[in-house]
Amino acid sequence: MAVQGGGGGGGDEGARSSGGTPGSGSLRVPLAPMEKRLRTQEKEAAGENAGLAELPTDIISNVLSRLPVKTLLRFRCVSKSWRSIIDHRSFADLVLAQSLGRSEVTSLISVIGNMEPSRFGSRFFSLDHHTGLATPLPQLDRTINSTGEDSQSVNGLICFDIGDLTYLCNIGTREVRALPPTGPDFPVHLHRGIHSFSALGFDPVAKQYKVMKTWVSNALNHSGEVITAHKILTLGTSSWRKIDSGPIDFPWGGSVCINGAIHFLTLDLMSNKIIVVFDVGTEKFRTLTFPDGALDQVHKMKLIAFGGRLTVLDYEHLEDENVMLMYILEDYTNQVWTERRIVLPLSWKEDRRHSERFLVGSVRAGEILLAPKVTTGEVYLLSYDVENGTLKKVQVRGLPPSLLRSPVIVACAPIGYMDSILALSEI
Repeated sequence: MAVQGGGGGGGDEGARSSGGTPGSGSLRVPLAPMEKRLRTQEKEAAGENAGLAELPTDIISNVLSRLPVKTLLRFRCVSKSWRSIIDHRSFADLVLAQSLGRSEVTSLISVIGNMEPSRFGSRFFSLDHHTGLATPLPQLDRTINSTGEDSQSVNGLICFDIGDLTYLCNIGTREVRALPPTGPDFPVHLHRGIHSFSALGFDPVAKQYKVMKTWVSNALNHSGEVITAHKILTLGTSSWRKIDSGPIDFPWGGSVCINGAIHFLTLDLMSNKIIVVFDVGTEKFRTLTFPDGALDQVHKMKLIAFGGRLTVLDYEHLEDENVMLMYILEDYTNQVWTERRIVLPLSWKEDRRHSERFLVGSVRAGEILLAPKVTTGEVYLLSYDVENGTLKKVQVRGLPPSLLRSPVIVACAPIGYMDSILALSEI
């Protein structure tokens, strides 16, 4: 009996230490402080979610759509209902609409240099223009194909070539997807000396994204024409389709998707500048009249979207006269262009000693970006606000220290983009 009483006393002591009822006859291990906190957080989250569950889904969606993409990616783990909302295609459209209403202050940059003490290579970074902080995108740590250096963002998505493959990227979600490999249907003897480029387009009617890929051969056909091949991939499908050729040589100054069409700046067979338009919905080519007065140096021109309008940016005299010319397509239907002259303040040349030339880009907020091709000791951008006529320097922070110990090459002009939470698997 004494033994049983002693056992009962031990049981009572264990029960008290665990918060149990005396005489329960079971021994409980005290909860660790961390476990207690986790259980408390679970109960609080359950209570909060219970209250939120009473709100209509459209209200929850509207509130969530105003949050940054990084926050939304974390909030997917709050509950199954939130994950269902955030992962839905209609919610991605809502986030995109909110992004369109905000000033764009982010861009994608690519630099080449000593990423590590013993490793020379290239790297993509997402740049916050307010803080200058560069966030590496390790999935894009590849050799950069120069033919893809002027890619543009379409609804927050970016398409570009690396080697022989075409990639689709969502900077906000840090997703990268290699598209199915493909090649031109050229005879074997034309496989040498081929250049290719890809461009992303969006059909707002069918709400479809498509990638057009073009190959240009150095050889000419029997009529003296440049030999080209074009294929198209509707995202969400797995196979490329051959499409009819259009009046296009290798493009200069990248591509811009506006009004459901991809636009290229290139030369025709007589070496005249033309703007080629590829309608994403009909998958047909056409041309736009080039603005009168534009200079002949097509390699010093770039197509951009300025204020939602197709714009030709001429920077031939940027280096010697501090001048750029903008030709804005004010009336798309009737092809009416207006000219705007930009004179940069002399201060933009203060750091010019670090670079032989500048790459030119733009962002949707109405700013033109000037990126030094080669820098030493620092990496920076110059951002010029066209409407206010102000210039600011954005010093890039967060780069590998080893990178700044030797000359840094900026591989491509900055690419402006907006937030998108659209999962590439859902396209």
